Amino acid sequence: MSQTAPNRARQALDAAVYALAVAAVVFLVGVAVGVAVGGALVTAKFVMFVVGLLLFGYGTFKLRPAPPWGTESGEDGEIRVVENDSSGRVVGSREETRFQAAVQRIPPLSRYSLAPDDRLSPGAKLFLASLAVLGWSYALETVFGVAA
Repeated sequence: MSQTAPNRARQALDAAVYALAVAAVVFLVGVAVGVAVGGALVTAKFVMFVVGLLLFGYGTFKLRPAPPWGTESGEDGEIRVVENDSSGRVVGSREETRFQAAVQRIPPLSRYSLAPDDRLSPGAKLFLASLAVLGWSYALETVFGVAA
């Protein structure tokens, strides 16, 4: 993976668009739930806060590197160290989800897209998305005055 300045800028653009897309989806779901229960923006703010906290935890968890080994218990009770990746896949290779493919069609990324292996890790993008969701929730309350 080449780490040139233009590549870093494209990674940052990809992560920013991904984070804003996740925040927009969470906002729209929150508004839909809010309309159903009778408090559109207030409910959306709370939904964004809760989902943002959950994404923060999950994104942080996904940032942990997986060890390249595991353990197995033998028949005699001995513990053996074994390799985890026996599938033949390249360690660190990434597959593109349907949501990520949809995000790649958003205008800036459709022109400056990266291969899945050249993007930031899914954990890093989820972590940044959690910050965007929490920031949007905070802005709803402080900037736009959406309060209970």
